[in-house]
Amino acid sequence: MTKWKAFLPLLLSVAVLGCKPEPYTVEAGFTNGSTTGRHIVSKMTITTLSGGRANFAMGSVGGYPGAHSGGGRIDAPAYIEGEWAKGNPEPSSGLISYHRISAPIPANAEAKMKVMDNYYQNLDRDYGSIQVIVDGPRVRVFYTKNCFGIVTDCTPKKGADPNGWVNKSPRDLTDVVVLFDGKGESSSTPFPSADAATSQQLEKANSPE
Repeated sequence: MTKWKAFLPLLLSVAVLGCKPEPYTVEAGFTNGSTTGRHIVSKMTITTLSGGRANFAMGSVGGYPGAHSGGGRIDAPAYIEGEWAKGNPEPSSGLISYHRISAPIPANAEAKMKVMDNYYQNLDRDYGSIQVIVDGPRVRVFYTKNCFGIVTDCTPKKGADPNGWVNKSPRDLTDVVVLFDGKGESSSTPFPSADAATSQQLEKANSPE
């Protein structure tokens, strides 16, 4: 009995240290778009704090918010990695620049998502949208609850955004928090890639119809 009493504190400490808190997660659709015209997004992966990976590459995209997929439950983004190209404004005239990024997402992404989730007084909605927007070399990652004032009461709670993180979306129709805003590498020719499928996608997109 004495031996068990001696080992009990050690067992309790191991149990406590071995239990990690559940990550903060949201139910969100995934969107890939642009505010500056046609782009070809061949790779766009977000890795989350828990190590999960979400695919945002939706091929030929243009307009905001852009192409959409069902998404799912996801925790806060921690890293972004992608490869994409900007289309020529002229129809059927190929691609004019190539871009890629591999970068950490700021650690306050989770805090910003929590602000967005608790921003509105009367919005009874448990899902939102994570949006990856490419504009030439620039990449932005937004999180929004898609509250549109035309059809929904989007009155914010008093003091809900003490850090001023909530901004208007590019089309000024709803509110977003910016989880990432950065620029990738740029090239006038495709980047050498070990991924043959990516190279073939870009080559096909660059061929005038």
